[in-house]
Amino acid sequence: MELSVYSGELKPEWDGMVSRSKNATFLLHRDYMEYHSDRFRDFSLVFTSHDGEVRGLLPANISGDTLVSHGGLTYGGLVMDDKTSGIDPIGMFDVMRRDLPRMGIRRLVYKPVPWIYHRHPAEEDLYALFRNGARLVVRNLATVVDLGSPIPSSRLWKRAAKRRRQGCIDVVEVDSPAEFWEIIVEDRRVRHNAVPVHTYDEMARLKAMFPDKIRCMAAYGPCGDVLAGAVIYADRGVLHLQYAAATSAGKGLYATDVIYHDVVSGRFPGARFFDFGTSNEDGGRYLNAGMVAHKEEFGGRSVVYDTYELEF
Repeated sequence: MELSVYSGELKPEWDGMVSRSKNATFLLHRDYMEYHSDRFRDFSLVFTSHDGEVRGLLPANISGDTLVSHGGLTYGGLVMDDKTSGIDPIGMFDVMRRDLPRMGIRRLVYKPVPWIYHRHPAEEDLYALFRNGARLVVRNLATVVDLGSPIPSSRLWKRAAKRRRQGCIDVVEVDSPAEFWEIIVEDRRVRHNAVPVHTYDEMARLKAMFPDKIRCMAAYGPCGDVLAGAVIYADRGVLHLQYAAATSAGKGLYATDVIYHDVVSGRFPGARFFDFGTSNEDGGRYLNAGMVAHKEEFGGRSVVYDTYELEF
């Protein structure tokens, strides 16, 4: 096994490996990874066999003497394909231990791709982490609905279904987040004194590059006014709620709940899971119980998003 640092001429090989992988999503395509290249110094790794065949990838950025996989993404562990055996990631970690200290890297922060995104079983990297003495440092709790076998829903689900059925709120897929982006910005400002991870220009550009993967849902009131909006990432049979927010009027009508009901009720045929995202702060040590309970009202239960650290 040989290790090299990614450079632009390897883009076809990189994207080809991501597309055929058993565990990567479109977030790990170079066009998505590089939307924030001004904020993260890329230091992604490519693992090849002695005959030059790409055997694995590690999307990553460098910060001081630390390699982070990946600081600008929700996850970014080893990208593996159907040829990857149980011993292959052990070899990849061996070559990282051999080569990365020579490059001045002393620590790896590693965020594996959660299992719900796996096309086939792909937890060989977790075993390799264990073998190398990696330490679990973050565990966030995401709430995920199994769309093929949902847990019976609650009064909240029934309320959303009723509002949708009575025609009070109409949920429509739109071509861009333009109509509701300011709603999301204002919601982040008021509730969290923060801004969205993406700017509008970034999200619009990503939507244009990945039109089938980034879906925009808007909820309209009886007078045609926008009450709420949501950005959903759709890939590998998983629908991930990236953003959702409502106006003050929309909150009174539970407009975001109507969007969730629409999505969970079959808006995206063939989807396996709907991931509401995590409900944590402080590296997973604080759990927002009210937020979890609200998500569970739609039949969701828990999947962990982990982060490991390994010293070289």
